[in-house]
Amino acid sequence: MTNEIKKFYWNQNFQNCLAILNYELQGVCEVVDDSYGNDESPSCTFTIDGVQYKLFCPSDYKGEYSNFLLLDETNYDTDFEIKVIDQYVTICDVIDYFKNINVI
Repeated sequence: MTNEIKKFYWNQNFQNCLAILNYELQGVCEVVDDSYGNDESPSCTFTIDGVQYKLFCPSDYKGEYSNFLLLDETNYDTDFEIKVIDQYVTICDVIDYFKNINVI
């Protein structure tokens, strides 16, 4: 039962995060759920000004999966190196990153 509650909670939390990102980035890009069913952390992708971003959302409140992780996957196909932009505690911190680089 505990795993079912946790799964329900994170699915709902992730859907809320997607809705917030799509609202804040409306007119700039569309944020798409690209989670794999067996992943620990749900994720989404979006492209802004030629930069392909991937955002992993937290899967729990402790350990290495407790923060939002923003990646730049722009050159992933050519050099197989993904750049980690930063880790964030809340979805608001992620939105602030895009405000600070004048995207929104």
